[in-house]
Amino acid sequence: MGDTHSRIIAAAARKELVPLGFRQQGRSRLSLADRRSWLNVVEFTPSRWSKSVSLTNAAHWLWLGIGFMSFNVSVPSQLYAEFETEEQFAEAARKIAHAARDNARLIDDRFSSFQSVAEFVIERAESSPNRMGPSWWGYEAGIAAGLLGRTDEATRFLQGVTDDRVTERAAHLLPLINNPGAFRETVNATVAQERARLKLAALEQPPF
Repeated sequence: MGDTHSRIIAAAARKELVPLGFRQQGRSRLSLADRRSWLNVVEFTPSRWSKSVSLTNAAHWLWLGIGFMSFNVSVPSQLYAEFETEEQFAEAARKIAHAARDNARLIDDRFSSFQSVAEFVIERAESSPNRMGPSWWGYEAGIAAGLLGRTDEATRFLQGVTDDRVTERAAHLLPLINNPGAFRETVNATVAQERARLKLAALEQPPF
């Protein structure tokens, strides 16, 4: 990153986020913390129109196998700063990185176990508007219920998926619901593939 404002953001992010296990993703404005089956994500979002920064904290479920960096749960912020001077922007970046750290800790606390992740995604799918229930939210709830051994719920969620982007994925898992070992093995393989794609270290033990 050759420009001054990006270097300032990166420095502020390192100071606040590295102690929590985050690392910068290449030369991007994404910082990731590895939580085995999911990622705690911080994006210092750039603007197309100005030298500026805003903030989004998020969780990315590796077990969905989406194939790109999605924000499966996001915590947007109202914080925003435009570059005026180095001193002014350094102070603004420090405050934004500090907020990123606090939000990242809240996400870690909220999803401290897979049980807490599963309860969240299942409740979200159950209470979602019709647009999301038969789509990604229903798909992730089906996987979560399957991993918890709640086969009836897993079947209902996965059979209820009608979004063309996920119907084939759901159809692949449906025959495995009553075979817990095969279901877990398939989801663990998905996690391994996503970790390899993102150049994350291979896990010594599968997450599920």
